[in-house]
Amino acid sequence: MNTINQASLSLNHSRRTAQIPGWLYLFPITLVVAVLAFNIFQPIKVLPRISLAPGFSFTNQAGQRLTSEDYRGKVTLYSFTYTHCGLKCEETASQMQTLRKRLNQETELDDLSFALVTISLDPERDTQTALREYAHRFQSNEDSPVTWDFVAGDPLRTRYVAGGGFGLYYEKETITADSQADYRLKFDPRFVLVDGWGIIRAVYRTDALDIERVMRDIGFIAGEVRHSQGIARIAYEGAHLFQCYP
Repeated sequence: MNTINQASLSLNHSRRTAQIPGWLYLFPITLVVAVLAFNIFQPIKVLPRISLAPGFSFTNQAGQRLTSEDYRGKVTLYSFTYTHCGLKCEETASQMQTLRKRLNQETELDDLSFALVTISLDPERDTQTALREYAHRFQSNEDSPVTWDFVAGDPLRTRYVAGGGFGLYYEKETITADSQADYRLKFDPRFVLVDGWGIIRAVYRTDALDIERVMRDIGFIAGEVRHSQGIARIAYEGAHLFQCYP
């Protein structure tokens, strides 16, 4: 009797096995091959998602109160300066000006919105008037769709945003000139690229911004934005999973 039951079970198992389509066995193999190919050849490049950009509430050169939420939906490049900095920071502002002109001319990015933000590290001296006069030196009179805000706020909050959020640490250095005590700020220049979701995607630790590199990185973000829905989104998430970074 046991022999008959075993034979019956074996026959049923053989029938069930025979009913499984052959192509189904190829599916896991195909999946593994596809994953390996994606990881090796990296058909899609993405910028890393470094961290969330810090929240803030500052006032710009026009006296307008702005928060980090005002830049949601915009690819934003942040820079850091102060109006008493001198030539070094003026060069930083000039590079932001050059990037703004380049974005104005880039017709392939018309479906995206952009913003530039320059955060003052010296809000005690950089009043609204000082920021307005400083900004006027670098902002042309032409109507640009790329906004550029020079902002300042509470000193402690500025340190939290610049230092804690964007990783830019700075300190005061006391100097003496004509028997009058004064100070300057010591900091390493950097630019930070944030996408429309409020995520830091690139940090450029330099005082000589590579405009072509920034435009390339913006192009990566543009591709991800355009494919943020539908089946293509899976491919882009896969690119992040396998760190397909440029």
